[in-house]
Amino acid sequence: MSLSMEQKSDIAAEVAKATPPVTVAGATVAGVQVNDLILWATLVYIVLQIGFLLYRWGRMHFGKGDE
Repeated sequence: MSLSMEQKSDIAAEVAKATPPVTVAGATVAGVQVNDLILWATLVYIVLQIGFLLYRWGRMHFGKGDE
């Protein structure tokens, strides 16, 4: 059975909606508390933001700026 692009898009949207609760439930079953999961997710997000900021500053400093 072949799926149309619209059906694939709908499935992808539903999977994206279900991912956070499934992750939390899986972590809870594995013994990780939700607080720890949020702490680590925040830490990863902050590190990614710092990396992106340093990348942008580097591009601006060396004359390859986006602006």
